[in-house]
Amino acid sequence: RDEEIFHLSTNLCPAHRKRILTRIKERLDKGDSVLCISTQLIEAGVDIDFNSVVRFLAGLDSIAQAAGRCNRNGKLPTAEVHVVNPQEERIERLKDILIGKEKALRIFSEKEHDDFLNPDVIRRYFSYYFYERAKDMVYPLAATEVGRDNDSLLNLLSHNPMNIGRTQGTVRLQQSFKTAGQAFQAIDVPTRAVIVQYGRGKEIVAELCASFIPAKAYHLLRQAQQYSVNVFSSDWQKLCEAKAIIPIQKGVDIFYLDEQYYCDKFGLSTEPVKEMETIIV
Repeated sequence: RDEEIFHLSTNLCPAHRKRILTRIKERLDKGDSVLCISTQLIEAGVDIDFNSVVRFLAGLDSIAQAAGRCNRNGKLPTAEVHVVNPQEERIERLKDILIGKEKALRIFSEKEHDDFLNPDVIRRYFSYYFYERAKDMVYPLAATEVGRDNDSLLNLLSHNPMNIGRTQGTVRLQQSFKTAGQAFQAIDVPTRAVIVQYGRGKEIVAELCASFIPAKAYHLLRQAQQYSVNVFSSDWQKLCEAKAIIPIQKGVDIFYLDEQYYCDKFGLSTEPVKEMETIIV
């Protein structure tokens, strides 16, 4: 039944996700059945307790996080976490997940242990994972980011022999902190935020579009964070081509999403999922 099935992903704005999580917890507290289909977002900062968990194969750390949502409060004597290895899964562009999946498979193939969440096994998994990613651990940087080839964040913050300030005057600091700060991204994913017209988001969009007064807009934009979705560049392009992403004011780099492209169950979509509203005054 529809009331038993829930979806969670970053295509839902934070306010929408909170509402869904509240409904899930209410049903679980009453002992009602719940089927929740979620992306990785449920693995961090979500205090929720399911009787069982089914997780697509990924790194052992991700599997352990998913397992933490199974019998979390110890209400059952035993509970099961199932790890499924799908035949077809398009994760070639998700390097972290792909390598994690490969190293988890290696751990599963080793016969000398059966407790895969044992600290010693987890340590072995990470030794495999980081050995595979040794070249990435220095955070290599492109010439477009720092103006020269074969540089890295580790180099900028350590020996940094190419720093021209090393040989000028009495400068003692050889590290390039400003360049490193500009180049570093905690989450290296090219996304852009768009405000969605879900709940209070619709009123926020209307107020921003009516008049853009910086002092007033500051408070509205803080509220809009709860009604915004980060969109990957490929999806952004599709939505722009469909004229579904609209600036709140001409010349202002703040955008909102056409209502037709946001679904109450699945959030943002690159295809229309709602009928256009007709308002007769």
